[in-house]
Amino acid sequence: MCIRDSDKIHLLYVSPRLNATGYYRMIAPALEINKTVTHRAIVTSIESYDFSSRLSDFVNQLDERLITWADYVIFPPLFSDVSYLVKAIKILNTSVQLVMDIDRNYFAVPDSIPFSRKLTQEKLQYFQMNLGLMDLVTVPNKPFQSFLQRLIDDRLENAHTLVHHIPSLVSRYGYEEMPPIQKNEAKKLRIGIIKPTEEDLLSLKEVLFLLRKTFKDKIEVIYFGRADSSKEAAKLLKEIDSEIHTTVSFLDYFEKLNSLQLDIVLLPAKEGLYNRHQNTQLFIELSVFGIPVIASIHNTATLLIEEGESSFMASEIPEWVDLIKSFIDDESDLKRVAKNALKSVWRNHSYNSKTLESLTDIFI
Repeated sequence: MCIRDSDKIHLLYVSPRLNATGYYRMIAPALEINKTVTHRAIVTSIESYDFSSRLSDFVNQLDERLITWADYVIFPPLFSDVSYLVKAIKILNTSVQLVMDIDRNYFAVPDSIPFSRKLTQEKLQYFQMNLGLMDLVTVPNKPFQSFLQRLIDDRLENAHTLVHHIPSLVSRYGYEEMPPIQKNEAKKLRIGIIKPTEEDLLSLKEVLFLLRKTFKDKIEVIYFGRADSSKEAAKLLKEIDSEIHTTVSFLDYFEKLNSLQLDIVLLPAKEGLYNRHQNTQLFIELSVFGIPVIASIHNTATLLIEEGESSFMASEIPEWVDLIKSFIDDESDLKRVAKNALKSVWRNHSYNSKTLESLTDIFI
């Protein structure tokens, strides 16, 4: 291994996962950082998805030369005892700063999400302890930043951890080879629902029934998510005559999303800490494809939405239905909003000189 010395600030991203979180939170930032004249990033081997990694997984990835090279070592969420690893890193490099990037609020995961069954109290205790071992913790939205900083200050008496907000952004890396956007040429409005939790999907139950009753054959409902939905969720999808597509690997995800030819996507969300602290990855992905959304007021997409320009927010049932009716009645308005969504994401939620400067300012 040959690592050149330089006067740049060095960031070492450890074991990102081959999924959306790994791409948006570690891989894309590392690639973009390497475009700057002030910082350099190295990514250790990209791993297949696993909910939580063992200590040995990280030890195997951390060559001593990388540790001594790094000014910052950036980990994904850690759910095992890494105190020994932290001590070893600090011995090798006394000035290194340790960072953990947390993509969601693991203290508030709904029971219906499959990985919640693996999230034992022991893992959560280690996770909390590891927060206190970090110099920095980075999170995807500002409400989560405030929550986590208070939690660390209240529960971890000897910790000096600072929490920073780093938004998920779109990058030309990964999108530059995307094929032309496929648009719906049929007369029916294609309404998407993508990867909701069971609770979020069922919170939209009355809306979906009313949409089907009101617009009948003027709409198609496309569900793109887990195949093993609960009986209640599966029953709902059948009763509204939805077109069902099961989830695919991250490598195939963008091609699949493009092939669905969605006109608009509904983003339901129930009120709660988990949804309040979620990332906004799905919203920016849809915007890149020129797909506007109607988001529940409890969905974190509302932190980014330009109401009425690039997407919409809804709370009461009539609001969801009236918005869909407006797009059925006026196809030109839907095209306008879709075009604005595409422009807005690259203008406001992508890597550029300003957003890169905000990112590198955290790592000084």
